[in-house]
Amino acid sequence: MSGTLLGLADEYERDACGTWTSQRERWALRESAALFRRMTCNREAADPTRHTLTHGMLIDVTERWCRQHGYRAVIGHGGCAVQRDNEEVIVAKVGETLYWDGHRITVAT
Repeated sequence: MSGTLLGLADEYERDACGTWTSQRERWALRESAALFRRMTCNREAADPTRHTLTHGMLIDVTERWCRQHGYRAVIGHGGCAVQRDNEEVIVAKVGETLYWDGHRITVAT
């Protein structure tokens, strides 16, 4: 993931934990951090041919990427399971990449 937006998101999260901030400021900082994370994940999922699973990836981003190719995805701790119709289940771990070849999804490390 992009270091710039994620770094900013982490900084905002740290600031939100500060004792000098009001509840309203903490809420605004956390909302901004979440927005930066979503922007980063959406940018990474924009490539229709490949999608790399990372720890920082938001769950719905991977689900949406798979759904765009006609697959269902179930996200769990450390990875996901992907399936279309009666095809065999594809299991991908964090760090692996899902590839779309125009007909089906495959996984590679």
